[in-house]
Formats: sequence, C-alpha cells, structure tokens
Amino acid sequence: VNDYSYSIGGVAGARNPANAECFVGQPGTLYENGFSEGGQNETCATYNMLKLTSDLFLFDQRAELMDYYERSLYNHILASVAENTPANTYHVSLRPGAMKQFGNPDMSGFTCCNGTAIESSTKLQNSIYFRSKDNKALYVNLFIPSTLDWKERKVKIEQATNFPKEDHTKLTINGSGKFDVNVRVPGWATKGFIVKINGKEQNFTATPGSYLTINRNWKNGDVIELKMPFQFHLNPVMDQQNVASLFYGPILLAAQEPEARKEWRKVTLDAMDISKTIKGNPQELKFTIDDVVFKPFYDSYGRHSVYLDVELK
Repeated sequence: VNDYSYSIGGVAGARNPANAECFVGQPGTLYENGFSEGGQNETCATYNMLKLTSDLFLFDQRAELMDYYERSLYNHILASVAENTPANTYHVSLRPGAMKQFGNPDMSGFTCCNGTAIESSTKLQNSIYFRSKDNKALYVNLFIPSTLDWKERKVKIEQATNFPKEDHTKLTINGSGKFDVNVRVPGWATKGFIVKINGKEQNFTATPGSYLTINRNWKNGDVIELKMPFQFHLNPVMDQQNVASLFYGPILLAAQEPEARKEWRKVTLDAMDISKTIKGNPQELKFTIDDVVFKPFYDSYGRHSVYLDVELK
C-alpha cells in the first residue's frame, strides 16, 4: 500500500487515468499521477482501507498493517470532520495551500463519504485490541484510552493515555492468568521503546515495526507502562524525494498558510538532525519552522500545506 498511498494514508486520486476514485495508474508514481486538480484521497476509500486492514490482520499479524491503520486513523479519518459541525470531507486535496471542503452539515446527504463518516464516528475504538483464536495471546495495536473486556479469560484491561499529546500509555490488568501480551512497536519509534512492569524497567529488545511479546503469569493489578519517544521524520513522495510531509511520531504536521499557493512551500532542515530546525511545544503539537506554524493536519481548518519542498543542509 505504501507504493500507492499519500502521507495521510489515503489512496484514491489520479489524473492518469483521469479518475479521482481509484489507485494511481502505476505503483510508485504518486507525484506523476496522484496530485489531480479535481481532488485526491476520497475519505470513504480510507474508511474501506481500514476495514480491509483489520480483516487482513486476522490472517497475518504484521505490525506494518497496524502502522498503516494508525497513520490513516489519525491523519485522515480524524482530519475529515469539520471543526464545529458534523460536516465531513469527500475528496481531500493535498496541493499547496489547500483547504478542506466540508459538506453535509445537517447529515442529510447521500454520498458514500457521508455514510461512512457516520460509521467512522462509531468505530474509533475498532482494532485497538485483537486476541488469538486460542485466547492465549492479546495484541495491543493502538494507544487509545479504552477498556477491554476479555470475557473468555475473565480479564479486563484498562488503557490510560493522552496519546498522541504524550508519548506513553499505561495498561492495568484486572484479573489473572498466563497469556502473552503482544504490544506493537511502531515503525516510527526509532528513538527507543521502553517497557515497565509494575514500575520496573524490563530488559527487552524492541524492534520498530514489529510486535514485542511479554509472556507472564499475570496477577490482578499488574501494570504495563509503554514509552515511545516521538521524533520528527519525513515521509517523501516516492517518485519526487524532495517533496515530503513532516511527521512528529505518528502525527502529520501541516504548514498553516495565509493564502492559496501555486508552488510547494520550501523549507530547509538540518540534514543531520531535522529537529534542530524546528521549535515548539510537543505537548500542544504546535511547532514553527522559520516563523511558519505547523500543527496536526487533523487540527487544520484554514489553508495549509501537507507536502513541502524540503532541502536538507
């Protein structure tokens, strides 16, 4: 899917063929074929990709699938709802200085994206956890405050976090028994992945883009703490490497624009450590580069640029 998807996780939109509701004509040609005037990233296409991703995970428990799920959930599905009404996006343009177009504020529309937008609001808890068929293992896929009622094992697990405005989460086990807890180590977590059990740091080797298995005879009240330091990283367009999106951990940061633009916004970043060029407050997920404000795409309602023309020096 990475050969076809935009940085927000969307996959629909092409000018060759001239159809904004399909994969681009050839893999790895997003710049050549994927930035059509008519729009890109049909929101319900991403909705359906998340359904497909969850179904694929039932057969193949790869962290790569849930990395994609997380990216699309935060950076497209959450970004598709208007600020003060239930209105939602249809196509989402990612051209320079674009602005989201929201429709159906009174929820009386009948497009495909209107229908899936209603469903998306009821499915934010989807895919946080999966269990193995034999109930001997649990998969923790997403870091979202939630309570899991694992009836087959008479265990409840409470997850408490303010992710993504903080880089850690806590899982409390209510119940007991021997089972594996497989926690996703995100592909973007390249600065480390720290695990504590009942306050004691564990000596685990965690590989980004994989699952870390914690095998234990769990006792009632056991606490698992996970910390995954965020860092800035770029997601370049595969066939135009200087055009890229800026991420902080799993969150895409959009440049806030005062007006429409014809060209990609140019930014210069430190080649050895791009964070040296970026200032801001991680707790608010608000940053600046040369006085240009960057904040999450899901929190951007005015004009913005998701893709940048990046020079590394």
